[in-house]
Amino acid sequence: MADPGNRWNWEVKGFEPKKSSQYEDQNRPAPLVRRYSISSSSILPHQQLSKHNLATKLQKLNDKVMLAREDYAALKQEASDLHEYSNAKLDRITRYLGVLADKTRKLDQVALETLARISPLMSEKKRLFNDLLTVKGNVKVFCRTRPLFEDEGPSVAEFPDECTIRINTGAHTLAHPKKDFEFDRVYGPHVGQAELFIDVQPFVQSALDGYNVSVFAYGQTRSGKTYTMEGSSHDRGLYARCFEELFDLSNLDSTSSSQFSFSVTAFELYNEQIRDLLAESGKSSPKVLMGSPGSFVELVPEKVDNPLGFSKVLKAVLLTRGTDVSKLNVSHLIVTIHIHYNNVITGENLHSKLSLVDLARSDGLAVDNNSGEDVTDLLHVMKSLSALGDVLASLTSKKDIALTKIQCLPRSLQTQWVEMLKL
Repeated sequence: MADPGNRWNWEVKGFEPKKSSQYEDQNRPAPLVRRYSISSSSILPHQQLSKHNLATKLQKLNDKVMLAREDYAALKQEASDLHEYSNAKLDRITRYLGVLADKTRKLDQVALETLARISPLMSEKKRLFNDLLTVKGNVKVFCRTRPLFEDEGPSVAEFPDECTIRINTGAHTLAHPKKDFEFDRVYGPHVGQAELFIDVQPFVQSALDGYNVSVFAYGQTRSGKTYTMEGSSHDRGLYARCFEELFDLSNLDSTSSSQFSFSVTAFELYNEQIRDLLAESGKSSPKVLMGSPGSFVELVPEKVDNPLGFSKVLKAVLLTRGTDVSKLNVSHLIVTIHIHYNNVITGENLHSKLSLVDLARSDGLAVDNNSGEDVTDLLHVMKSLSALGDVLASLTSKKDIALTKIQCLPRSLQTQWVEMLKL
């Protein structure tokens, strides 16, 4: 027997032997875990459903492709039809344009033939119109009276008829203190600018027909010369009315083969010296030579295309001239409208001028002071106006104009007389 003292002491603190039941549980085999699996019989319906959905989608896509192909075929056929239709229309239009072009050529030919027949008639009309004015007189003298100012006495003028003015001289010692003066036309104080222009209009037409025309405003200080030429903002003067008439008439006479163009020159003549009113500042002033037929004056032309453009040029001219007020009454203002006509078919080229002149005062030597400068200015004015009167008298009597009389005028005014046909 073993010594009880040598036996293991199983009663160790903190150690507890397993019970027999625990050994049984440990030795007992673990239970089997059941594994679930899908049999082929359950997978087959799912695959069939997916295939069915794919087949459905594929069928829809095929249907869309078929519709797209049908639409493409329809559009292709429509494009082909439109192409054939447009080609047919284009052929018809081309043939029609050819017919129109042929008719246009024929009409152009007829127009040229008509123009060839009309041109001599138009030239004859211009010549006859000019002859009519010549028979009536190349020189027309109109007398215009203005209304009285507040500081002026009673009127001494009477108007027996449209061509006569009767002046009461106040000479009671005479048997007939009233004297009659006859003119081509007399305008009373009530006559406006428009009525005055009616008698000037035929000369504007003559200028457009290719003849040189000059219009002069002559008279004493405060007689209304400048007003007649310039007018006012509400009643235009001869400057504006003449150009407007030229512009309107040119539009009526212009054709596809002929046209008019206009340019303007303007200068001031003071003591036989010329000042170009359209020249740019800083440039040398043009000069005028006296008594030499070969002398000439160069002026700066300003092209104008319409009445508004002419008004702007005229305004600039008057502003430039007005910078020296002391010269206004003793200087001449000459505004010339240059008229150019060109006909590309007949080759006709015409150049004429309409000169509008605001002359210096005709007061003579009645000056307020006897300064040498004033006397010199008035002597130059009297000299030029005297020569002007001699030339007018010669033209009126249809006598030859003496060369010495013309040479007494400044070169700038000589051209107005030598080249003119109407005054």
